[in-house]
Amino acid sequence: MDRFEQLSAFVEVARRQSFAQAARQLERHVSAVSRAVAALENRLGVRLLQRTTRRVILSDAGRDYFKRCETLLAEFDGADAEVRDRAASIRGKLRVSAATGAGQSLIAPIVPKFLAAHPLLTLDLQLTNRYVDLVEEGYDLALRVGTLAADSRLVVRRLVPTRRILVASAAYLERREGPRNPHQLREHPCLVLDIGARPQRWELARPRTHIAIDVDGPLRSNNAFVLLRACREGLGLSLLPETVAGEGLRRGELRRVLPGWVSAEEAMYAVYPSARFIPAKVRAFVDFIAAELRLTEA
Repeated sequence: MDRFEQLSAFVEVARRQSFAQAARQLERHVSAVSRAVAALENRLGVRLLQRTTRRVILSDAGRDYFKRCETLLAEFDGADAEVRDRAASIRGKLRVSAATGAGQSLIAPIVPKFLAAHPLLTLDLQLTNRYVDLVEEGYDLALRVGTLAADSRLVVRRLVPTRRILVASAAYLERREGPRNPHQLREHPCLVLDIGARPQRWELARPRTHIAIDVDGPLRSNNAFVLLRACREGLGLSLLPETVAGEGLRRGELRRVLPGWVSAEEAMYAVYPSARFIPAKVRAFVDFIAAELRLTEA
């Protein structure tokens, strides 16, 4: 029988001087409480309780043992309460991994607002296009874009759809006529976002049509903002996340190329280790990001 169960039964009987009342408090059968106390006495080799027909009385040894056990169980209760309060409060350190482009364009601008709302929380935000192992590397959460590999250890929540668009600088398109169809992309210098198994294969879609083109060019990088700058400078065409290229399009520094074509729709996902109880800080951050991204999308 579990030692903790034995101690709990003994303390409750000693407090109430009744096996029946202790059983009601513990929501156990009287016989189970009696067996727990008997097992404790057998293990210790001493009688802790004197049983009469009317009540239960502590022995001298039981009186001293009761004080120690009551203090010990109070410490356990306090530890439980502290952990529950901590799990329910938004405090401590939150370690998050995010894709570089999405992290810079979508997550970084709204982080100050989140931290202002939760002053007891410290955020450790690491931007990388490497798929970190959340469990092995100790991350609370990852924000990932694209197609996710199945992993039973993880919980996945879809946050917002994403896609990439073809862009070039206004200067590039004034200097050289843009492609009229996806096959002509092979005739242009292409700036390749080095993410995924075959980054040089650009998969484009429009209603009822899908095409994959292998491209080449003077620059590859796993950082979308490196390609954005090169694209602005007129180095070539690039298939960039819409969130990364959006500001340049609004300013007129970039123009859409083949505007009827976009990458297949992907999504940003929140990914966190599977657990029965999700920490409040993780739930709060994911809910906040989801709400802010929906506002941005609208």
